[in-house]
Amino acid sequence: MPTPTETAFTSGDATHRLTGDKVRAAAAHLTPADSAHPHPNRSWYGLVGTHLYYVVDLVEEATGAADVKVRTARLALAELGFPVFALAWNTLLTQGHPGHTG
Repeated sequence: MPTPTETAFTSGDATHRLTGDKVRAAAAHLTPADSAHPHPNRSWYGLVGTHLYYVVDLVEEATGAADVKVRTARLALAELGFPVFALAWNTLLTQGHPGHTG
């Protein structure tokens, strides 16, 4: 099955279109995640090139959308073929986070 070249999602009352090119352009403007100093409230990252970026930052930067949900961002990136990773430990490994998986 081929990877889609565009996906769409709704944030607030607006529908936003996301492409791989927009994601790569957004990554060029963002600072990659730093594993030595991870953000305590960010657990989902997308791999763009050789760097990891927080999924919400990538999608918001790429589309101009505000208040994108983690689940929406990670699914949109995955649909475009970007590997998505979760930083998880303890119960997050066994039960997940309902705000991110539900």
